Amino acid sequence: MAIEGDLRSLNITSVLQLISREQLTGVLKIKKYPEVADVGFIDGDVAGAFFEVGERAERLETYLVKSGMIGKNLFEMIEDIHRETKRPVINIIIEDKYLTIEEIERTIKFKIQEVMDELFTWNEGEFKFEEGVLIYPKSVIKIRMHTEGLILESARRLDEWPRISKAVPSGDIVFKRVDRPELKLQLKEDEARVLSLIDERRSVDDLLEISGLGKFHTYACLYHLQSTGQIEVAYAKPSVKKKEPKIKISIKSLAAPIAVAVAAGILIVEIVAGGVMAHTRVFSFNWCCKDEHADAHDDYRKIFFYKHQRLPSAQEVDDLF
Repeated sequence: MAIEGDLRSLNITSVLQLISREQLTGVLKIKKYPEVADVGFIDGDVAGAFFEVGERAERLETYLVKSGMIGKNLFEMIEDIHRETKRPVINIIIEDKYLTIEEIERTIKFKIQEVMDELFTWNEGEFKFEEGVLIYPKSVIKIRMHTEGLILESARRLDEWPRISKAVPSGDIVFKRVDRPELKLQLKEDEARVLSLIDERRSVDDLLEISGLGKFHTYACLYHLQSTGQIEVAYAKPSVKKKEPKIKISIKSLAAPIAVAVAAGILIVEIVAGGVMAHTRVFSFNWCCKDEHADAHDDYRKIFFYKHQRLPSAQEVDDLF
């Protein structure tokens, strides 16, 4: 079944519902340059998803390290084993019991929801569904998530986002902990993690990078911590201004303009020289009409003479012309 088009004419909810209703298997690819998202389906259920910007895409293994589920040193050891044995990294993690299948599945589902959250903010982009294709054909973990449930959760988060983004309007903001908050709360695991990472140097973007919780969860945790008086704004880091690209000018690119300028210069010189030799006023506004006026004056003088038996005065000529 061919499904392709533009999100401006058919929104993401309608596309997902169509795939779910028809119980299709394949990969939905959505492009909004330079961003690309792939969502895999099996019988209408979501089986996987990933998001990338240009050539940058976050692998699951990288996320496991960022989130603290696997230590950096342990992951380097796992990569050494991978290079020696050629076993897939995820297989090593599961088979050598560094993490359980349940833990990996929970992480994958979280990442799928994160991709869906991002897609629900897209109002434009081209999409195409490739039927019969599997997103992770060699994966040892098989994920099935109900598409309708993901749609409802993403819609709920989208409704909450304006309130959250108003409280945390910029990734440059740096928060600090309140020494003696008025409310003593039993924080959720994600909120406690974000609070532990706040050190009056890390911006919101820094926290997003290292928290391993994704954009919505990280911002939602900051919103709750701020609204309950656990943290407050310290300052905002100055944004790093991107250098404007230097325009490279080559001799080849200037060849045409130089040729035109030279030709124009030669033409002007010829006009000036010709005017001097002919004792004419070069660039006078009425030079092109001088001969016509002279002929008209001569004709008028002849007619005036035959009529009045005398030549007209200069004033009489000026009054007519």
